[in-house]
Amino acid sequence: MNAVAFRTAGRYLGAWGAIVLSVILLSLLFTFLGTITCAVLAGMMMGAFKGAKWFSVSVSLVFPGVIFGMARGANVELTPQQIALLAVLCFGTFWVTYLVSAFVFFCEQKDRKSARSPAPTPQDETLARGGQVAATGRTAAAEALGSTELGRESCLDQLQGDWVCEASGTGNSLCKRVIQIKESKLELKTVDASGRITLLARGDVTLQSAKA
Repeated sequence: MNAVAFRTAGRYLGAWGAIVLSVILLSLLFTFLGTITCAVLAGMMMGAFKGAKWFSVSVSLVFPGVIFGMARGANVELTPQQIALLAVLCFGTFWVTYLVSAFVFFCEQKDRKSARSPAPTPQDETLARGGQVAATGRTAAAEALGSTELGRESCLDQLQGDWVCEASGTGNSLCKRVIQIKESKLELKTVDASGRITLLARGDVTLQSAKA
């Protein structure tokens, strides 16, 4: 065992000895009423501070021991049943007081922790709500933009292929004008009566909304 363990054990033994001497002194002065009073006071102090469990058990056994010691050492006109009842009363008084003090101390600690936690201010709530509204607006805008992009892609898919129309060329000869759309590329061609193809223009296709 190290020095810290020896000091801890010495403190417990010193406290236990002081409690025993106090109980014996008050019991000699006030008889059994002093013993019960010591049981109440010790139970209150130990329930509030929550020491080691074995120490609380050892202190609770002091009171019945003092009762039996006084009954044997002094000329007490009590029956053995009455002495046993007093011992049980002191033992039970200590533990009832101990549990009540521990419960009250636990409730006070809980209230202190809840009081320390800051409540949300109206400004924080307003900012949080504004953030939620902004996030909702961004989500709706992103969905609308996505739906617009999908609509443009579907329209562009419908325009894929060759668009042919017949027209009269030079010398009243018939020719064909072809608009070829492949993906986003556009080519404007002419096909004469002999089947010769002439490329007139080439560019990119961009779709715009009809709304102003």
